[in-house]
Amino acid sequence: MSESEQEQSKTLPVSVVRFGLGKEIQLYPEELAVVKREEGEETRIPLAQIQRLILMPGDPNPAKLILLADLDENETVMLAEGMSNVRDFRAMLPRLRELAPHIQFDPPDMEEQLRQALNTRRAWTLTCYGAILLVCILLYLIYLLVAYIGSHHP
Repeated sequence: MSESEQEQSKTLPVSVVRFGLGKEIQLYPEELAVVKREEGEETRIPLAQIQRLILMPGDPNPAKLILLADLDENETVMLAEGMSNVRDFRAMLPRLRELAPHIQFDPPDMEEQLRQALNTRRAWTLTCYGAILLVCILLYLIYLLVAYIGSHHP
């Protein structure tokens, strides 16, 4: 690989997870970066320093996840708070495991947990839409009943 190709591979992220307004997690071959454009903040952590990634449900909204990293120096850093892009984060995990196999995950089956979260969110969304549709149909039937009774009683 030429020097310019090495330079370019260092500048382009392997994977990007966008969440919130102007926030993203960028995975590079040697580091993990969290960019918050609106706040003008950027946190870069070498993958070699990360011992464990912890994913927790947010408070008060469990769908907005919190991502923490345990580092070598017995220090825990909050990487992302309010991350809601579960699908892209789940797609980034195999790349992260490939680049840094030493990193432990909490929960250990993070990909499966995220898949279940996606399925649960999808099921709740369908349930909500179904309930709204059912209420609309019910209100329309009540309207038709009242109109029918009103037209037959003088």
